[in-house]
Amino acid sequence: MTTPAPSQTVVEARVEAAIAAFADLDPATTLYRPALPAVASPSYHAVESDSFDVVADGGKRRLFLRLGADEVADLVNDEIAFLAATRLADLGFSPRPLGRSAAQRAVFYASLDAPWRAAKIDDLMQDEPAARLIAMQKTIASGVSFGRSWSVFDGIDQLWALLQAADATLPDDAGWLLRAMAPIRDAIAAAGVDLKPAHGDPHSSNVMIGPHGALQLVDFDMAGDIDPYYQLGVHMNELFQFESQMKPLLEMHDGHVSDRAFNRCRLYAAADDLYWALRGSLLEIRSPRRSVEFLKYAQWRFLRCRMLVGRPGFEELIRSL
Repeated sequence: MTTPAPSQTVVEARVEAAIAAFADLDPATTLYRPALPAVASPSYHAVESDSFDVVADGGKRRLFLRLGADEVADLVNDEIAFLAATRLADLGFSPRPLGRSAAQRAVFYASLDAPWRAAKIDDLMQDEPAARLIAMQKTIASGVSFGRSWSVFDGIDQLWALLQAADATLPDDAGWLLRAMAPIRDAIAAAGVDLKPAHGDPHSSNVMIGPHGALQLVDFDMAGDIDPYYQLGVHMNELFQFESQMKPLLEMHDGHVSDRAFNRCRLYAAADDLYWALRGSLLEIRSPRRSVEFLKYAQWRFLRCRMLVGRPGFEELIRSL
C-alpha cells in the first residue's frame, strides 16, 4: 500500500488529488495500491482506466477507486457514467458509487472484496446467469432516460474521423467495412429505433460474479439511451459462436424468437465489432500503455466483423429488417 505523498507519476498525482478531494478520507492516513492489471487480449479488461484499492480508517474502510484514462476522455460522458452507476446501484445491480472528483475523472465505489471476481465467458454461458443478466438489462431499460442518446453508428463515425486525423494505419479493407455499415444503419433506422436506458457494455469483464452466483455490473463508460437490441446483439456475439446458441437469449429477452429481431441483433454485432476495432486502433496510437495489446485486440475485432459482413446471405439480413 502507498501512503499519499509527493507524487512520482502523473497517475499517482491524480489518485492523491482525488483522495484529497473526497471529504470522507484523511489523506494523511489513507493507503492505496493498484487493483487490476490492464489486459486487452484475450479479455478487454481495465484498459481504459486505472483502478486502485483504497484503505482508510486503519483498515476499517475499503474502497475502489477508478480513474478514467485521459486518452478516452473525448469518448466518454463522465456525468452520464456516474448517473448510470448511481441508478444501477439503487437497483442493486452495481457497487455503490460513493463520490466523484470531476477534475480527476475519478469515482470512488464501495469495494467488492473476495469472493467477488470478474466473470468469464464460461460463467455467463449457462442458462441461469444468462437469464439473470438479461432480466437486469430489461429492468434498467424500463427506467427513466439517462439523457444521452447513443448509436454505434455515430460512434463509428466519430472514431473514423479521429483515426483519419491521426493518419492511422488501418487494414486494407477497413474502408469496405465502413461502407458496409451504411445500409445496416439505414435499414435499422427505417425499421424504427426505440431507445432505452442501458449499461451499454455487457462484456463478461464488466460483470462481477459473487456468492451464490450473484451478479453486479461495473464500468459505465458506455451507458446511455440505446436500442436494446444493440446491447443484446453484443451480448450474444461475445458468449457464443453459433447462432443456434444465441437464439435462446433473444427468447429470454422477448419471450419469443423472431427472425427480424434476431437479424437486427446480428447486424448490430457486426457494427459493434467494427466500433471496437476502431477504438482499439485509436488506443494503439494514443495510450501510453505500450505493454497492452491494443493492436491484437483491434485485429481480432476487424476479423470477426469481416467474417460476418462477408459471409453469404449477409445482405439478406439487411433486407429482412
